[in-house]
Amino acid sequence: MKKYLFLMMLSILTVTKANAAEQVLWEGDYNVSWELSDGDEHREWKGLGQDDFAAMEVGQKLYFYFSVTGDTYHKYNFDNWSWQALPGHEAEHADNFGFSEDTKVEFELTQAIKDEIAANGFAIHGHGFHVTKVSKEVADNDTPADSEEVLWTGDFNVSWDLPEGSPNREWGGGEGQDITAHVVAGAKIFIYLTVVPEAEYHKCQFDNWDWKSLPGLEPVEFSEDTKVTIEVTADIAAEVQEKGFRLHGHGFHVVKVSVAKPNTTGIKNIYMANRKDKRCYNLNGQLVGSPAKGLFVIDGRKIIVR
Repeated sequence: MKKYLFLMMLSILTVTKANAAEQVLWEGDYNVSWELSDGDEHREWKGLGQDDFAAMEVGQKLYFYFSVTGDTYHKYNFDNWSWQALPGHEAEHADNFGFSEDTKVEFELTQAIKDEIAANGFAIHGHGFHVTKVSKEVADNDTPADSEEVLWTGDFNVSWDLPEGSPNREWGGGEGQDITAHVVAGAKIFIYLTVVPEAEYHKCQFDNWDWKSLPGLEPVEFSEDTKVTIEVTADIAAEVQEKGFRLHGHGFHVVKVSVAKPNTTGIKNIYMANRKDKRCYNLNGQLVGSPAKGLFVIDGRKIIVR
């Protein structure tokens, strides 16, 4: 069975079950601090609403990605809108659950939690961290096979032992291999690799054209035919748009590259805002200084600017 490797933000690399994947529900850069005054928009995170949870089934697993700031401590609580711990999270609330590095937290939706959120809402309180992404576990068979748009197919041997200028030293410079336009924030890039049996090792590295690793992506070592999934962050997208995308490594062939573009059709919560709002990004994850009319992500929320 093929291994499914997922390269995710925060430099987390995991091998997941073939029948499970993650669907991004929210992505941004939202600072949380309970030391802020009551009413400050960054005192708590409320990026998922009651309707979002109502649509989920009991047993649904959610994943919250937190990145630490320069503060002296980093703690989070899963609460309702009255700062009361959700059922089953009372111990974390009492201890002000702490962490010291970028963290991925698993959260399982129970009936008691679902009922509490339906009645009193959901918020993340705490201090010293940013919420950067929220996703939910989905079965791979929930996603139709044609959701992947094939960008390139072939049989391209890659080896960094080849001399500079060799056509097989790297993937990304040949005909049909420029996928820069598809590497946008929120997209998933799928890379299919087959091993060269006689090679002493098999390693793939994700670089720009200067052989510098893309932000947050560590090299992948593998021993059998592999599908690698890159979840494109805003940092990755910006680097690729500026300096391109290539695969370097040794002991493998690239046989297919495809993409699943982000879904922007299922937006449930639309807010009105004026142009004084800060930290504004377009739907490609690019920072926008002065947004014109349209749909943007401002402070982690999808907002229409008129």
